[in-house]
Amino acid sequence: MRFLIGIDDTDNPKTSSTGFLAQRLCGYLEEKQLGHAESITRHQLWQSPQILHTSNNSAICLTFEGEAARRSEIEMACRSFILREYSPGANAGFAFCAWVQVTPEVFTWAQSAKGQRVQREEAIQIARSAGIAIAGLTGSGAGVIGALAAIGLRFRGEDGRFLWLPNMQNLKGVHRVSELLESTSIDRLEPLRGRTPRLDEKVLLGEWIRPVLKDGYCVLLVEPERKNPEYDWHLLGMDEVRKLSS
Repeated sequence: MRFLIGIDDTDNPKTSSTGFLAQRLCGYLEEKQLGHAESITRHQLWQSPQILHTSNNSAICLTFEGEAARRSEIEMACRSFILREYSPGANAGFAFCAWVQVTPEVFTWAQSAKGQRVQREEAIQIARSAGIAIAGLTGSGAGVIGALAAIGLRFRGEDGRFLWLPNMQNLKGVHRVSELLESTSIDRLEPLRGRTPRLDEKVLLGEWIRPVLKDGYCVLLVEPERKNPEYDWHLLGMDEVRKLSS
């Protein structure tokens, strides 16, 4: 069964990010042999002086494959890990559900969280009406807003960027398009305009590889290489990827 795990507001300005904690959570769940992690995505919520956040008011969603019979065990393992590893002073929130539980109300509300202030009570009510487990684990518990929003946005498949995929951290140098599609969870490579890269063409990968979530697929954004004849494409720049995935 495919599960969605939303977490938010687990850090403070002096500690590592929620995204890094999510990667460690994936490792922890796999070490306990509860299943295997599929991806981690980052989703940008509304940025406003009215909203307390560490840096950019983003939230994280993990997709995790596990046995339906071990659902409660997976959920409890997530809760205990976050409670043990969250940063002092954080307002950690957590949400957990099966993929099939996400309702139109959840992802519609999640989309609204990108453009306006939403309330903790709304998140709890909407989650519970869909049967989604949700909890403010520390502090004010305001992190439930981002936790549920991340689940809704990840399910919708039109928002955010991938922070982690199996084998992605090991990618370096020049690769053929066909190799990338065969060895990773990347579904396709796309430029912002023009033709799609051919399978036999080569791509230069930089240090910052962040596919985006588009049409429900994992899409690596590229642009034509016009200077170096050793490869045909290179990754779209960091600033542009951030802008397009926020």
